[in-house]
Amino acid sequence: MNPMVKCCLLLLFLAGLLPEARATSCHPDDLHALRGFAGNLSRGAVLLRAAWSGAMCCGWDGVGCDGANGRVTSLRLPGRGLVGPIPGASLAGLARLEELDLGYNSLHNISGALTMLRGCQNLITLILTKNFGGEELPDDGIIAGFKSLVVLDLGDCALKGKVPEWLSQCKNMEVLDLSRNQLVGTIPSWIGRLDHLCYLDLSNNTLVGEVPKSSKGLNTSGCSPGISFTNMSLYLKRSGRSTLRRQLKHAPNVIAGTNNVVRSGSNNVVAGNDNTIIIGNNNAVSGSYQVVYGNNHVVTGDNHVVSGSNHAASGSHHVVIGKHNIVSGTHNDVGGSKNIVSGSNNVVSGSHNTVSGKNHFVTGHNKVVT
Repeated sequence: MNPMVKCCLLLLFLAGLLPEARATSCHPDDLHALRGFAGNLSRGAVLLRAAWSGAMCCGWDGVGCDGANGRVTSLRLPGRGLVGPIPGASLAGLARLEELDLGYNSLHNISGALTMLRGCQNLITLILTKNFGGEELPDDGIIAGFKSLVVLDLGDCALKGKVPEWLSQCKNMEVLDLSRNQLVGTIPSWIGRLDHLCYLDLSNNTLVGEVPKSSKGLNTSGCSPGISFTNMSLYLKRSGRSTLRRQLKHAPNVIAGTNNVVRSGSNNVVAGNDNTIIIGNNNAVSGSYQVVYGNNHVVTGDNHVVSGSNHAASGSHHVVIGKHNIVSGTHNDVGGSKNIVSGSNNVVSGSHNTVSGKNHFVTGHNKVVT
């Protein structure tokens, strides 16, 4: 076994000996909104509803809260097999939401979702990658808001239409990914006036023209250290103070192989092919076709989707969320914390479960299933 993997497994084991932090009480409005969100989706939402039990929503998988007031500030559910229209009305009830990551699911109705989410005035990060299956990207005049948005990822959605004018209102935008869609027309001039933009990816569309150079100019040096991009047909780096710079702390990523990308984060080590770290720090990723969100993961093998923190994943085709899970084998779907899962085709949620074998469906805590 790789020494780095062994070290991570030991750290995760030791972390499992520590007591869980006491969950922050959940605000009633946020509890109602989250239950409405999960209740309006199918497929993977069945597992989500089973895992989201009780009223302490700040301890639920994928949910992050402000410890001081119990308000939900983040919802991270990438690759959970969620199917249906994004229930934007429910999410709009999360008044303090800052980060929403629903990438790599099977969601639809982008127009309705964006129309409702514009009411989340504190939303900073919105990741909806690989959803919507060829829908029309809402055009000018339909969407307003998103004035606080810093990161927007609508990549790989096969969206049709043009680069919409409403994005010009996002004056704080640092990361904009509209790649791998079916957008047409001319690259709009207002892109050159997004003063904080560090990363722009419009590749794999049918767009013409160049990134306009406004009177302020586009400085292609001095963007946040630690951001590395390879094989991008169009990207933009800007100088100036930024949220990403404060987060990255000037620490470099190490990238080898082909078609590997770190979109934001620092101290990541990436090797192999076609791997992407969306957001995170201190991850070690090798193999191919991995999608990683979060921090301190060790990921080897192929075709994993990993989010949360401090996971060790090996094998192939796993979906892992939560924190401190150790997963090996193939085709396991794991949520919660401090679970040890091996074998194949297991679905596990809860905490402190040990599961081996195949085709198990396990919820709850402290179970041993073989």
